[in-house]
Amino acid sequence: MKFAVIGHPIDHSLSPVMHHANFQALNLDYGYEALNVPPKDMHLIKEIITSKGLDGFNVTIPHKTEIMSYLDVIDEASCAIGAVNTVKIENGKWIGYNTDGIGYVKGLIELDLHLKHRKILILGAGGASKGIAHALDKITEHKVTVANRTLSRFDSWQLDVHTMSLNEAALELDQFDIVINTTPLGMKDNQELPIELTNLKRGALVSDIVYTPSETPFLKAAKAQGNPIYNGLDMFVQQGAESFKIWTGHTADIEAMKNKVIEYL
Repeated sequence: MKFAVIGHPIDHSLSPVMHHANFQALNLDYGYEALNVPPKDMHLIKEIITSKGLDGFNVTIPHKTEIMSYLDVIDEASCAIGAVNTVKIENGKWIGYNTDGIGYVKGLIELDLHLKHRKILILGAGGASKGIAHALDKITEHKVTVANRTLSRFDSWQLDVHTMSLNEAALELDQFDIVINTTPLGMKDNQELPIELTNLKRGALVSDIVYTPSETPFLKAAKAQGNPIYNGLDMFVQQGAESFKIWTGHTADIEAMKNKVIEYL
């Protein structure tokens, strides 16, 4: 079987490394590659994927929403989220799924935080935010709160969440047990914080879905205040494992996948 990840840019992706580690651990002669697809070439996506003879593929920035217009079937979660990161090709049909949210939450569950009773704040309103909010909504007794710089971004949301501005979130930060950053702030050389952490609740877990660097400026700021931190490595691995299960029906070797990513980082 052959798989890939599409995105732009894509040369930084560790998905091929991670998936090949899983194939090797399970003694599977499968392939996985990274395909750079600039937005201007998305109208050719059917031809690109078909020419590669793929059985499925992952979708990353900036194509998670646009890919939906090329799919034959979209699962319920992806429809609610408005984004797809996994496509299975079955009998010529393209079927879309979203494993980002469940991938992140599965990692969070392993921390044994009693998620059901936690008040959770998500920063950012992109596809990852939607996916995580959708997955958390099935677990927590409190309605998830999502904050974004522009509130108009929520006009297209179909999820039942509390919404507020980032400024409001900074002021009410002491109300939350878990704070999750899904904005791109803090990636690479970006040192900007999505919000100030002055009002952060003591003991609250601060998370960032970015896994490289392992400690973003946001996580470093929280750590400096004595708060526990959690990066996006488990999310990356778990979403990949979920994709593999959708494509093949098999359970992935998560430990092999995670160890290989850590080795490369």
